[in-house]
Amino acid sequence: MTRMVQRAAGAVAAAALALAGVLVAAPGARAADGLSASATSRYVLDPKDEVVRATMTIDLRNTSPDTRADGGVYTYYFDAYSVPVPAGAERVRAVTGDTGLGVSLSDTDDPSTQLARVTFPPLRFEQSRRIVLTFEVPGAPPRSENSTRVGPGYATFVAYGPGDEGRNTVQVVAPSSMSFTSTVDGFVPAGNGDTTTYTATENTFDGGLWAAVSLRDPKQTRERTISVDDLSLTLESFPDDKKWASFVAGKVTDGLPALEELVGNPWPGGLSRIREDASPSLRGYDGWFDPTGDEIVVGEQLDDDLIFHELSHAWVSGESFEERWLYEGLAQSVAERAVKRTGGDPRSHQKVSRSSSEAVALNSWAGDAGSKSADVDAYAYPASYRVMTELLGGLDDREFAAVVGAGVRGERAYDPPGLVTPSGGRTSWSDWLDLVQSRGGVEDAPDVFRTWVLTKKQAAQLAPRAAARTAYAALDRADGSWIPPEGLRDAMTVWDFDRATLVRDAVTPLGREAVAVQQAARRTGLPVPKAVRQSYEQAALEDDYADLATSLPAASSAITAVGAARRTADADHDPLTAVGADLLGVRDRAERAVTALAAGDVERAAALATDARDRAGWALPLGLGLTLFVLVLLGGAAAVVVIAVRRPAPRHALAAGSPRTPEPAEDDPQPTVPAPTGEPAEGAAAEEHSGDAARSR
Repeated sequence: MTRMVQRAAGAVAAAALALAGVLVAAPGARAADGLSASATSRYVLDPKDEVVRATMTIDLRNTSPDTRADGGVYTYYFDAYSVPVPAGAERVRAVTGDTGLGVSLSDTDDPSTQLARVTFPPLRFEQSRRIVLTFEVPGAPPRSENSTRVGPGYATFVAYGPGDEGRNTVQVVAPSSMSFTSTVDGFVPAGNGDTTTYTATENTFDGGLWAAVSLRDPKQTRERTISVDDLSLTLESFPDDKKWASFVAGKVTDGLPALEELVGNPWPGGLSRIREDASPSLRGYDGWFDPTGDEIVVGEQLDDDLIFHELSHAWVSGESFEERWLYEGLAQSVAERAVKRTGGDPRSHQKVSRSSSEAVALNSWAGDAGSKSADVDAYAYPASYRVMTELLGGLDDREFAAVVGAGVRGERAYDPPGLVTPSGGRTSWSDWLDLVQSRGGVEDAPDVFRTWVLTKKQAAQLAPRAAARTAYAALDRADGSWIPPEGLRDAMTVWDFDRATLVRDAVTPLGREAVAVQQAARRTGLPVPKAVRQSYEQAALEDDYADLATSLPAASSAITAVGAARRTADADHDPLTAVGADLLGVRDRAERAVTALAAGDVERAAALATDARDRAGWALPLGLGLTLFVLVLLGGAAAVVVIAVRRPAPRHALAAGSPRTPEPAEDDPQPTVPAPTGEPAEGAAAEEHSGDAARSR
């Protein structure tokens, strides 16, 4: 737009030119003073011809009165008007009524925008002129510097309308089957059969309305399905962009296993589609992960860093981390490592300074994308990445995965790795600081947080935190290999350092008893009963701590007793003791003591161990007495056998078994019978004979 100034009334004519055009790249520019404008700008998408046809109907009025100065009269008039149009616009024409006007195009600093300068006869004070400017927008190929796109089933372009506030209307007309997205929320849809008209009437800057719009027919896409292990993904690209789908397929196939390793967790699911769309760029972003739609939406750029960043949000998102800077910074750190793991070159990042005018404490950068100004977003994204680089940059991939994986799972820094408590939830900034320092060993993490993340009130908590962590570490060393009780770990997790002090005072004396239990287990070779260790590590109330003062000494005594009983039962014994031990059930009692101890029944284990040792003391006497008793029994049995052998044969046995010599007559002389010694049979015969003689008298 050009304003001409002419000096009249006989004075020497002079002229001055002043450019007052509105540049699309600078929406804050103002129209020229002294010229009013009202306009209706209409952009109609023709999906068949793949072109946008635009018509701007502009009414101009010169409101600059003539002035008198230096003895002359100054007359102000306008003879040109400049309008930004999409770069590559074709068939650009301007008319006033039936009269054609001159139009010339010139480039701007924005590769997507050109200026159409319309010239006309001088427009003087209180004169009006209607200009109708028409042009067509064919769109540029994918990934060209010119961001205007018009293709099968999609279109992205800038809809601009010049005009004063309240006198400006911009319309976008498209098939009703197409979705509509814009950088301006003021568009109101109105259906008309197969087409819908989106109308906006509020200016976005003084002198005009500027809006980038995107139209998309969801039914006109090129689909491709890829599989990585158990994951099946659908890629939806623009129908005329085969290269995008091939690129994304390769990156997902190579990158997903690397991402799983870097995040320290398997793929969590919740993704079914990756879609090519211009909508993210209209809102100032490269892409986004939409868990509600189970999709990733990115632009047409072939950027492995972007693909991995959005895939990382499957793990690292607002569902697992509370603060926005946390999940955005982490996603970028994960993506950068994935790019390196897959042989790519990580992108360079914008440098930021904590002293810049847009700088904020990152903990105050919250809410959904777009909730903050573009200037704050432009600072916070690279600042979040820088914080993560300073915190995690010195860790190798294994250490990195251990810390990130713990954050994703909601683990507490003071619990053993892998333990997720029922109270665990999203990881907050304080949880993350504890994890990075405790699990990652990053001792300067508090300084990084103080510089970039914390508000003044939050930073004031760092000093008591440091003191509490020092005292916690001392107690943790004093109780051996066990972790401190739950009451203390919970107080440290929620940064309740006053409560942590009270719990420490109650728990510190128990450390010696806990060590005594562990030492007893090492001496005896017995494991510490799970229930005993849990009673210490899960203690959370005052009564729990009081009970431990009794139960821990009892446990160490029981372990010692059971170990002694088992040694006694397993020792090599002399035969007499072994016999007694078997009969008394010493080994059985010792084994039952071990079983009871493992089950956590400390009192019963101690009783069984005592019983086993008491019985072992009677093993030798019992074995010896049993042996003597057996010997006595054996001796008695031998005597009985001897007596039975020496007993004389009964008379009837002799009569029945041997022929008798006929008895002589009484007056016959008796024969002399020799009596040999040592022969019982002869003796018996002699007794028999003697008996007969006695009866004959």
